[in-house]
Amino acid sequence: MVLNQEAALYLPFAREDADVDFQKLDTQIDEDGIERVEILLVATPKEITDAYLNVFEQAGLQLKVLEVSSFALLRTLRSQLLQFATGEAVALVNIDCDGSEISIVLDGVPQFNRKIPIGTFQLQSALSRAMNLPSSMGADLLQGMSVPLSVSATETMAGDSANPSAAAILRMLGDLSDELRRSIDFYLNQGENLEISQVFLSGVGAGIGQIDEFLSTRLGYPCTLIDPIESLSIQGFSDIPAAQRPALGIVMGLGLREI
Repeated sequence: MVLNQEAALYLPFAREDADVDFQKLDTQIDEDGIERVEILLVATPKEITDAYLNVFEQAGLQLKVLEVSSFALLRTLRSQLLQFATGEAVALVNIDCDGSEISIVLDGVPQFNRKIPIGTFQLQSALSRAMNLPSSMGADLLQGMSVPLSVSATETMAGDSANPSAAAILRMLGDLSDELRRSIDFYLNQGENLEISQVFLSGVGAGIGQIDEFLSTRLGYPCTLIDPIESLSIQGFSDIPAAQRPALGIVMGLGLREI
């Protein structure tokens, strides 16, 4: 009852329009002798969860669990996250088709989460427009492409007519990095002595060549592509190319729920 009353204070949408779940993390006694309970709150608009439920229902499948993607990624990277010292935060950036999600994690607990509407679909559309090609060809253009690190900011802003595809992808990735930087700055401004030690990149967009180098330069933090097959010491999948492995982080994390 208390959670339902206070949840509305933290949600960016109406409480009655949200599906909410929570996990109790800790209990502490403050200076006034009042017991304080720390809660991890998870919420999503009902229209989103209903859309997933509808898809599974039409497929004739019974949905067992619907989980936030960053939680599944945390499960995959658990061993790597345990290597960081207490108080060291890391940022998980999942570049998916319809957008990118950043989750900042401190001592294994998510502290901040934000969805940015820039993903591989937007990158593909930008490439198609720059090359005056049908939008359906954007996926083929993006596949196997590397971020052109040698193109200057001046050329990017000018459009670089000699290399329109390079300019297009750099503009979109520049916008993405700016939004990621704002998210990190927002977290750092929440208190004193907060810091980010590492950025982990996952999702289909993390397979774009040299994107880790590009974001490392733009964000000012070391950015590392995740390799869930290596992280989980899974045998028999050596034939999966390195560029495709970051996209497996979430699905493997979901599978680990049963282990």
